[in-house]
Amino acid sequence: MEHHASFLAKWLTELFHLTRYQWEGFGIIQEEGHSAHEYFSVLERYDHLLNASLAVFFTLIIATWVRSRMTKIPGPLQQVFEMVIGGLDDMVKASIAHHAERYLPFIGTIALFVFFNNLFGITPGLSPATSNWNVTLGAALVVFCYYNFHGMREKGFWSYWSHFAGPVVFLVPLMFPLEILGLLSRNLSHSLRLFGNIAGEHLVAGIFFAILPLFLPIPMLFLGLFFGLIQTFVFTVLSIIYLSGAVAHDH
Repeated sequence: MEHHASFLAKWLTELFHLTRYQWEGFGIIQEEGHSAHEYFSVLERYDHLLNASLAVFFTLIIATWVRSRMTKIPGPLQQVFEMVIGGLDDMVKASIAHHAERYLPFIGTIALFVFFNNLFGITPGLSPATSNWNVTLGAALVVFCYYNFHGMREKGFWSYWSHFAGPVVFLVPLMFPLEILGLLSRNLSHSLRLFGNIAGEHLVAGIFFAILPLFLPIPMLFLGLFFGLIQTFVFTVLSIIYLSGAVAHDH
């Protein structure tokens, strides 16, 4: 499998003189009718984790910086954050009737993490960690654990899991496995949707850049920003929907 490490990973490899290794079954390229192996440092091999960590760091720095400089007359960056947090707050409250404010920090964190990772796709020298399924699956699993935990917290362990058994007792052996399978399959749909769209957009942008590197990348940057925002919105909305279904009280 051919792998293209980000410029940042390559630069850090040269800066710190990291040793490059041949990774088994990874970095295989075709040259003149035969296969050849590329050599990567740890940072180049796992550059998706490097970029994901950078997104976490960037999220913490921006959020801390804005919070420490909040004023009654907000500046441009504070206004942007207030608009984003206000929009997320409205979305959460519209879907969750009880204690919606409890879940806003998590939803805001996951939204910013996904957005900054998507944004790296149009940032020179970086690559979007969300174009790697390992990262999107990890994010989906975090959401999965979060809403199931809060579902059990709100309803109790037995009450939460019993609602997957269906309304009729004699159908429990059939309904419960199907419901659990559907619950687990959310991780695939949640992660693959984000991964497929970001990876596809990043690949197409790279092809167009190679064809016409002078003018064409400019509209592609705006298109990449648009897709990044849309995919962040979709991932966040699905997270809220799953959370709402888990913590909703039956009446």
